[in-house]
Amino acid sequence: VNMEKRKGTFFAIYFAYFLDYFGYAIVFGIFGPLMLDPEFGMFSPETSLRNRNIALGILFAIYPLVQLLTAPLFGDIADHFGRKRTFYILNIGAMTGYFLSGLAIYVYSFPLLILSRVITGAFSSHRGICMASLSDLSPDEKSRSKNYGIIATLGGLSWIISILVGGFISQSMGPAIPFWMTTFFSFLSLGIIFVFFHETHETSEHFSFEPLKGIRNIAACFQIKGIRSLFTFYLFMMMGWGINLLWLNPYTLSRYLVSPQTLFILLASTGVVWSLGSFTINKLLLRRYKSHEIARIGCIGLLVVFICCSLSKNFVPFAICALLASVFGALVWTNALSTISLAAPESIQGKIMGISQSCGSISLLLAPLIAGVIAGIDIIYVYPMAALLILLSIGVLTLAIRKKTQVVHEPKS
Repeated sequence: VNMEKRKGTFFAIYFAYFLDYFGYAIVFGIFGPLMLDPEFGMFSPETSLRNRNIALGILFAIYPLVQLLTAPLFGDIADHFGRKRTFYILNIGAMTGYFLSGLAIYVYSFPLLILSRVITGAFSSHRGICMASLSDLSPDEKSRSKNYGIIATLGGLSWIISILVGGFISQSMGPAIPFWMTTFFSFLSLGIIFVFFHETHETSEHFSFEPLKGIRNIAACFQIKGIRSLFTFYLFMMMGWGINLLWLNPYTLSRYLVSPQTLFILLASTGVVWSLGSFTINKLLLRRYKSHEIARIGCIGLLVVFICCSLSKNFVPFAICALLASVFGALVWTNALSTISLAAPESIQGKIMGISQSCGSISLLLAPLIAGVIAGIDIIYVYPMAALLILLSIGVLTLAIRKKTQVVHEPKS
């Protein structure tokens, strides 16, 4: 691939990732008020707060649940038929899901909204394919971690914009509008993939459809020598981070007297510092440390700030800790994926990145369930639980590093 085509491919990858994360994050500014505030009219005024919270939990959980099943499948499709064709399928499916989400909100149909989240979750594997494409174009550790850092930075920027769009435009123009805007952006992304993306990995190997391939592949990943401990680390880490991600909004509103505008500013600011951590700080650390070392530094930082979050009685110190958590979260996420990718054979990069996304989906499926039970007892225990999960991830990563297993073999199916 010549330099011009290479630049175009990078641009298409980055745009696809930005949009996919935008679509993922936009619900955090919309679904809470939509489900819990009677003024939005999604449910009758007589619907209890308990039932509204259950509905909100279902909306948050259905996306990662479906993604869990489909992400490894699309990873295999990308390995067998090429990244570009897979991007086409994902964009068309995502457009359908986003459009139906807006329509469901417009006509006040909760069942249709659930269906739209199923479709959106099923075709939300852009990030895994983007990571696999970057792996194809990044042969060494420094270039791979650097490009993953850029991806994480774009995720932070996308988070900021999605929070602003989801939070403010939905209040002024209606909560359906942001989803229809995302539908248009998906169509634009489809055009950019068509024009600028040049295939990075294509093979004509036989492919067979297996509906439960996602679950089977996740089980298989824990049999791959040198990878299973890294996936276990990633699972615990993402569960701890997921509790913070999903419960930052309700935890803040429950414990501190803050306005919705202040909360929006905090949520958007976490995206700013995420970008700072994933690009600037990560770039500096890569000059001295390996990816797995930076991942451990990030985990230790998360452990400390989550403990501080649980001890903060005032909003300002809590907000500072939440911002620091985004810095450390960006470092550990970027370098955790880089470490996993570097430990896997080049021939299964698409599968490994798809499985990584599914592990993240499992984490973000379990995180709200765990946090929901804990918050039902007392919401002050939410961050101690997040800290405990991060502590477990540190232990697993430390053991994995000590083993220093470099040779990885994929088990026979």
